[in-house]
Parts: sequence; structure tokens; C-alpha cells
Amino acid sequence: MYTEEEITQKIADAEKYRLSGRHLLNDRAAVKLECNGIGAAWMPDSLRKTIGALHPSLILAADIHDRRYSIGGTSSDRQAADEEFKENCFRIITEKYRWYNPGRFFLKRQTLRFYNILRLFGSMAWNNAGGNHE
Repeated sequence: MYTEEEITQKIADAEKYRLSGRHLLNDRAAVKLECNGIGAAWMPDSLRKTIGALHPSLILAADIHDRRYSIGGTSSDRQAADEEFKENCFRIITEKYRWYNPGRFFLKRQTLRFYNILRLFGSMAWNNAGGNHE
């Protein structure tokens, strides 16, 4: 669970990077309940913390994605949420890492891996969180 100060920083960072869906972080109570870093809620906390420690720049995009999954919707909404996650990650990476920084390429590759995992296995989390409302 995030503290009020952490949420305030997330909101400021989302504005700074002009992330899509950043308004979803304004619901602080929902952020505290629904956002858990990178990974599904069913994953062990230790694994999510390890993934987050290895990819701290991507956590903000994952938080917005968590909010989207909690809201739920149709399968098209899920696909849009996954695309938004990918684009938000790319936006953060582009802002934080110069073109010549090897970390930029590593994180872009990891983003594509995370995106592919979401597309393949995210339906479990989607259906358990906000649900498929088709």
C-alpha cells in the first residue's frame, strides 16, 4: 500500500511525463487498494517487489494499468489498457533515458515482454478485478 506522500509523487510524475490515464491516480483510496506495483495481485509480494526493484521506472505505468483493470470493462477495454501500459512505459523511458543509454533499450525490451505477458495471461487478472462486462 502506498502512503499519501508516495501517491502525491506519483500524481506529480504522471503529470510530468504526460501519461495517459493519469487522472486515475487522483482517487487516492483506490490507488491504495488496487495498485501493487508490477505484477498481478495473486503473485507473491516478494516476487512483485523484486520485479519492481529491477524495473522501478515502470511502476508508475503499472499503477495506472492496475486502476484500469480494477475498473474493468469489455475485452476491447482490456486491450486498450494493455496498450496504454506499453505506451506509458515507452513515454517514461524516453523521458528518463537518453537515446544512447543502454538502460533505455533494456527497459523497452522488458516493456514489450511485460506487454506480451499481459496479452497472454492478463485475462485472469482482468476477470478477477474489474471483470469482463461484455
